[in-house]
Amino acid sequence: MLFDFEPLVYRVASISKLFWQEYLNYFEDARTMVRVGTSKLFAFPSFTLEVFHRLYYESEPEELDPPPPESAWAILLHREFQQLIGFDALVEQCQGNQLAAGLATGEYCRQVYDKLPPPMPRFPNPQQYRDLIKQLKHQPSVPPSGVFEHLLCATPTKPPTGLPLPKTRQQQERQQWLRQLIEDSGDRSAELIQLLQQEGKQAVWQAQQYANSLDETQVRQMLRAALNAAYEKLSEASGWLEMLGLSWGNEIGGERSVSPAEKMALAQKIAGHAKLKQIAVVAGRLQLIAERKRRSQALDAFGEITTVELGDNLSRLLPTELQKLSNPDIFPLFALSYYDRSLLQYKTLGKEKQCKGPLVVCLDSSGSMDGLPDTWAKAVTAVLGQIAQQEGRHLRIIHFATRVVRVDDFPPHHHDFSRLLESMLAFYSGGGTAWEPALLSATECIEQQQQFKGADIVMVTDGKCDLEREFLQQLKVKKQQLEFSIYGVLIGGAGERLLQQFCDRIWVVKDLVSDEVAIEELFLL
Repeated sequence: MLFDFEPLVYRVASISKLFWQEYLNYFEDARTMVRVGTSKLFAFPSFTLEVFHRLYYESEPEELDPPPPESAWAILLHREFQQLIGFDALVEQCQGNQLAAGLATGEYCRQVYDKLPPPMPRFPNPQQYRDLIKQLKHQPSVPPSGVFEHLLCATPTKPPTGLPLPKTRQQQERQQWLRQLIEDSGDRSAELIQLLQQEGKQAVWQAQQYANSLDETQVRQMLRAALNAAYEKLSEASGWLEMLGLSWGNEIGGERSVSPAEKMALAQKIAGHAKLKQIAVVAGRLQLIAERKRRSQALDAFGEITTVELGDNLSRLLPTELQKLSNPDIFPLFALSYYDRSLLQYKTLGKEKQCKGPLVVCLDSSGSMDGLPDTWAKAVTAVLGQIAQQEGRHLRIIHFATRVVRVDDFPPHHHDFSRLLESMLAFYSGGGTAWEPALLSATECIEQQQQFKGADIVMVTDGKCDLEREFLQQLKVKKQQLEFSIYGVLIGGAGERLLQQFCDRIWVVKDLVSDEVAIEELFLL
């Protein structure tokens, strides 16, 4: 749907028009906001464009000289917007970022539309009178009925089916209004121009009266609430992208760039599904836990100081050796000791960084997982997916109930983010739970596909399930032969003893809100 962005207060760059229209094409709720806003104020589409332009391109654009007299209400809103504490920070967050600027503009303008008092009565657009007068003056020898024949006799456009579309109520009212004016003028241009000028002046006066009726204190309060809503929307959307391991910036997703258009498509998909938004909220909490634990491990990797040794590790030098760097007379001694690797340094005992392999996540989709357990399990999987993407590891997600019902692969550096969202949405309420098919699928890919060598298997489930003794013995042999580990995440606590039969470690989460920190070490896999 294309909107008519008539000049209102500012000169707007063409790129801002292009990107705002493109954003509207992606997000139906934004289109609805603009369309509904137009029913209150005829120039609302232009107002939204100017807000987008200020956030995306330039915060203080050049004003029209002079601006249309009917734009006084928009001038007031723009002026108060710029004076708000937080305006500059919002511009900094949105500048040059189409998605961020679009989301902030959409939420800000939605709040403005909701809380801005409507004009009583609603006044028409004065520009339409100017346009009609211009057409009449351009053809002075032609009667008005001839000048406006294309408007009076316009036939509805035809869609691909070839059948004419019915006229909208607005089109019908406009034709009736124009016919009445031509009839009142006796189909004479001079008289019609005079009538149009009178109605245009009346419309301008009404617009100015409306602007004067707006209380600046109330406007300021309204815009402050709208600004806060824009910030909240950006925070929410940031969580959507972070769930996928993305951000506002123009980062590289593996070996391919993630374009702003692709991010808009992903954000639009998340915005349209309540479940995905819930997963993003939980994933945000879990991501903080994961980052804190992984950061703590990175600090611990330095190791415990055990004694003093000789070497050339500048990060572990004793203070007495560092003092030589500040004394020019003994610096040559430092340089010689560095060359000979005979500087005094601390000896530490720490864990060596291990090469981490692929991740295979088995997701329980049985009936009892429906609702919050499934949302929580998907959030755990999303965070593991972020880790796999960042570390260039293959991720496989196996959905199962009594059988394997879906398998999604995400190779390193080639994550298909749209498919990941589809995987998060997928749920197969199959009734019972059977671990064996999922474990067979996971072990077979490790055994048969080279890219899964050294993988870790993560089983996320809430149910009890018996496994044949023969299968458990075969699984134990394969774990030794193929050198992989199995980890269990048990929701609710029932069935821990059964999981212990084949899991190297189990994290039990009885409360999906207060016990989230219990699985922090899972994110070190």
